[in-house]
Amino acid sequence: MVAMNSKYWLYLFFADLLIELTAITLHRNDIHQFAKPFLIAILFVWFMASSVKFSPLRYRIAAALFFSWLGDVFLLMEEKNPAWFMAGLVSFLLAHILYILFFLKIRSMQATKQSWNLLIIVIVEGYAASLFILLYPHIGSLQIPVAVYAITIATMLVTAAHAFNKNMQQAARYCIMGAALFVTSDSLLALNKFYHPFAAAALYIMLTYGLAQFAITKGSLLYLAGENTV
Repeated sequence: MVAMNSKYWLYLFFADLLIELTAITLHRNDIHQFAKPFLIAILFVWFMASSVKFSPLRYRIAAALFFSWLGDVFLLMEEKNPAWFMAGLVSFLLAHILYILFFLKIRSMQATKQSWNLLIIVIVEGYAASLFILLYPHIGSLQIPVAVYAITIATMLVTAAHAFNKNMQQAARYCIMGAALFVTSDSLLALNKFYHPFAAAALYIMLTYGLAQFAITKGSLLYLAGENTV
């Protein structure tokens, strides 16, 4: 019964994401403060309900979602006190490390592993390095934390791109797309916060973030289910 009804949690997730995007567009901070904390909490329930009978690997994704939720809460608190930004950064750093460990474990379990693609590694890590160089004069005392975060999220995308074999194409597509969207969302956030604010930044950041978390979670479920439909 729980698994059969799990799809309704997914519907609720997208409804909450739409409410959050609407609140941002209409500058309704009261609705934003209410809708944002529920976003990853709902995704967490959907994931756990959909993966009841699956591998213990599920707890790495569950923990990553928990730290993502914690990061969202801390960043909401940043609106009242900028000191909470660092707590949010650390929370998302832990979430990305857990995603990396999940992807590396998947890779280690494949009978036939794809070779590490040097071009992908250079492009992704080079992009992260270029973004950090651009932001470096503007981030003050956060230079080391931001550098560590940039390396970590780029590594998350690299490991996602090398985790799956050819028999897991659907799971791979979701996870790689999710990791790429996460890099996009965090890049937009960093550019808007540290380099130059731009119109509709919050909307684009939240849209790419919400879709990123959904895609990684969906791809993880497809892997854990052995490519069965979730």
